[in-house]
Amino acid sequence: MISRRAGLVALALGLTAAGLLHGRSGAPPVYDGIIVPPEPYRWESPPPNLKAGNKPPLPGESTLPVLNGQVAGGGVQTGDSQAVIYFGPGAFKVPAGVQSVKCTITPESNAPAPPAGVQIRGNVYRIGCVGQPGAVPVTVASTFHLEMRFPPGAFKQLDYDDGSGWRALTTLRAPGGDPYAGANAPGFGDYAATAPTGAPGPSIFSDLGRYVEFYGILALVLLFGVIAVIQEIRRRRRNAPAPPARKRR
Repeated sequence: MISRRAGLVALALGLTAAGLLHGRSGAPPVYDGIIVPPEPYRWESPPPNLKAGNKPPLPGESTLPVLNGQVAGGGVQTGDSQAVIYFGPGAFKVPAGVQSVKCTITPESNAPAPPAGVQIRGNVYRIGCVGQPGAVPVTVASTFHLEMRFPPGAFKQLDYDDGSGWRALTTLRAPGGDPYAGANAPGFGDYAATAPTGAPGPSIFSDLGRYVEFYGILALVLLFGVIAVIQEIRRRRRNAPAPPARKRR
């Protein structure tokens, strides 16, 4: 009885963990739980050693309705989920006559240079919104939330440039080792992940911890499954009826 109960517990643990690994649908960039290694970072200008397998980063856009003179709350994310913004109703001011607002997140190919002592880590993204029809200017009434993925290697904070120079933002990193960071964005313009000049860049060992954790959990799932199968086979053998004795002639 004890052996059977242990087998059922092991099987349940294995199935639960397997479900977490394989039943996961699309999720926001920042989350807790089992860490599944993401696809490689998409660089606008990749380092020489990463050019061969690099995929270009994707932009994102969304058109939001204007209701009673206010932009409805919503969000925009790039097609590869490397940059995401969220905002509530009234975050943007729109002129009279505007029927909708188009917001875009675009990887920059010709970004402004960072200040002395700072290096940009990964892509620079330009965030902007315009009113429709006519592409009229829209202003930011309150901060909106920004989340950005940064590549393997050093990272310190998110920086913002509204055209007058880069400045640091109060930044929070995602829990659980996810390569994302968030900040309250004060306006439209360029945003980038940064680190001090000279900090180590991406290498083959930069993200090793995430893969070790993932495959370690996967190994435990397999181990639980094997234990459950072995114990179930043993139980069935013990409970199987004895074969009938052959009659002697």
